[in-house]
Amino acid sequence: MRTQAEARDPEQQVEQLEERVTKVERIKTSQDEGHMLFFRGGYTELNDPRTGQVLTDLGTSANNDDNGWYVGGGFDFLLSDDVWGLWDGASILAELGLEYKHFGSRSQPTALSVLAKPSPETGNTELTMLTVSASPKIKFTQWGKFQPWIIPAGLDIHVISPPSDPVTVLDIGFQVGAGAEYTIWKALKVGVDGRWHWTDDQTFTDNQFWTVGGYLGVGF
Repeated sequence: MRTQAEARDPEQQVEQLEERVTKVERIKTSQDEGHMLFFRGGYTELNDPRTGQVLTDLGTSANNDDNGWYVGGGFDFLLSDDVWGLWDGASILAELGLEYKHFGSRSQPTALSVLAKPSPETGNTELTMLTVSASPKIKFTQWGKFQPWIIPAGLDIHVISPPSDPVTVLDIGFQVGAGAEYTIWKALKVGVDGRWHWTDDQTFTDNQFWTVGGYLGVGF
């Protein structure tokens, strides 16, 4: 005859198996809800305008705009929903972003037409910047649908237009940021977003700027 301990073994094994399945399902659900596709936009301002450069000020009117708008998008990828076991109240994510900024425009003669004609043709010189970024993000999840977050430091790569006086366009730097989001329905989220971008001024221009705006996200 089987002993009572032997009879309980299959029951214990089933319970252990159920616990493991439940744990795997919880982790999978948390990961599925942690990723997000987002689109953002708002106000941006340069630390200093790019006025006084050849390709920005070909005409009589200085292109001295230092503020404008931005649009962008990107992904949040969940790395850990409990800071790798250290804290259940926060998640660690990796943010990958792409952002376009427009600081202003002026009607100016084009560089080629200045060289080719006594009365050069004019066109709009647009002050723009494209930014590609990769940042760690700490999201505080202990308040349920309302989740503040911070970016302690992230990598930025910038492309400016028009080129600077040394005819360079690439710059590198970092960003810090903070914001908060709220889940309004199922996986649909809205949030606010503020960031400061420091640059190394590889283009010999002051490319530092800040942004503030909002975003719409979809979790997956």
